Amino acid sequence: MTVTLTDAALPNTPRETEKPARAYRGVAPEQRRAERQQRLLAAGLELFARQGYARTTIEQLCSEAKVTARHFYAIYPSREALLTDLYDRILQDLREAALVAINAPEQSFEEKIPRAMQALINHYLADSRLARVGVLESVGVSAAMETRRRAAIHDMAGVIEGFVNAMVSRGELPAHNYHLVCVALVGGINELLAEWLTVAEPPSITQLSHEIIRIFYALIRGSAVLPPTLLTQEITS
Repeated sequence: MTVTLTDAALPNTPRETEKPARAYRGVAPEQRRAERQQRLLAAGLELFARQGYARTTIEQLCSEAKVTARHFYAIYPSREALLTDLYDRILQDLREAALVAINAPEQSFEEKIPRAMQALINHYLADSRLARVGVLESVGVSAAMETRRRAAIHDMAGVIEGFVNAMVSRGELPAHNYHLVCVALVGGINELLAEWLTVAEPPSITQLSHEIIRIFYALIRGSAVLPPTLLTQEITS
């Protein structure tokens, strides 16, 4: 009888770290573990993007990664733990790509914004599996994953907010708390990526990038032409 392993039925196998490990064919145990982890991450990216997180079993992940169930549980306690690690790595790479573009030396605002937005979109959509996992398959998994997603959105908003605050300090924008504007911008980009991933005939990556750049200019640069009262007072009905 074939038994399908699920998150709810964890095997009571010892962890690799609980017993002395020996080099195998000249490869240290730590290196073998790292190689298995990379294969599991690659398997997660492929299967979660291709057939969806909800339809992917640990058995399928092990088969794709060519590892045993015992080795899987020695690295990740659950399927969600693998998704979480993959999601964190995708978002960290995305954040670093944005920071490199934003912190490029000797570039004006007009040059940095298209460069930063293009870097974000190209990084995410050059391999659409990254966006599918980061934007679609990470949604609705669990309360813990939702908390992580919200933290990631606020982290990316913080990157943009730091850039915007630097513009304020240079007198390029009026003084204002731009936190919510930056959160709205990140949320909008997220929804546009979801649209690109799910519509039958998506726009080109270049078209999508241009639309995101226009939205950024409208939200951020538009603040410079708003009446001062809209920036300094709450709007009441």
